[in-house]
Amino acid sequence: MHRFTALSITLTLCLTAVASAQDKADAPFAPAFYAFENGVAFGDVDNEAKTLKELGYDGISQVHGGSKLAERVAAYEKVGLKVLSVYLNVDDKPITAEQVQPLADRGAMIELTIHKMTPGTVDAVRQTAEMASKLNIRVALYPHFGMGVATIPQALDLIDKVNHPNLGVMFNLCHYLRGEKAGDLEATLDKAAPHLFAVSTCGADTTGKGWGDLIKPLDQGDFPQARLFGTLKKLHFTGPVGLQCYAVKGDKRTNLEHSMTAWKKILSEL
Repeated sequence: MHRFTALSITLTLCLTAVASAQDKADAPFAPAFYAFENGVAFGDVDNEAKTLKELGYDGISQVHGGSKLAERVAAYEKVGLKVLSVYLNVDDKPITAEQVQPLADRGAMIELTIHKMTPGTVDAVRQTAEMASKLNIRVALYPHFGMGVATIPQALDLIDKVNHPNLGVMFNLCHYLRGEKAGDLEATLDKAAPHLFAVSTCGADTTGKGWGDLIKPLDQGDFPQARLFGTLKKLHFTGPVGLQCYAVKGDKRTNLEHSMTAWKKILSEL
């Protein structure tokens, strides 16, 4: 009797696991899509939020904080959108709670750069991750070409040294193409996957060397976006995606419109 009961329980657990895996595989791949602050310039924060709502974005990311952070959060929430992240740097001085308080308990992130590694960097990043965890804010290292943490491997190494569950990494296409090997994309994402909190993309030329080649509206450039997002889909990535817009020429609203059209096309073709 007990043997049959145990067998039934084991069979039920196996079937449940298979069903759960199948549900995960069948789930639609539709990450939330945010515009970087550097691609948005529509007057005050109310008009900014209204415009991104009209264009179909889920909100804004990589804002530079400061005195307008609370005002921006309120303006976006008023129209049902979100301020996803604030862009800050740590070398050897941790981020304080006061700098990010308006993002508390909102599923937000700190995108964290390291301009220069110092003997105090590991501890400063650890303190930042711990502070943010108490506010329910995640911390994602932002590898930035030319800085102290410039590549995904360098970010993963720092994550290992800090050893805090609230610290992860953000994959940024333009910086990846500038400083790492495009041919290693899938292997790099596979290694980063356990710690991958967010992704940023943009139109880009795969062999581009300058930011003008590596940061374009999403409908431009020869880099195959399906390669990036197809890989992320296989890895069951469920985090947010930001649109990098640094120094992109042309009308900002038009650029954002074209990028949104391209984004919907990418998702539909996966």
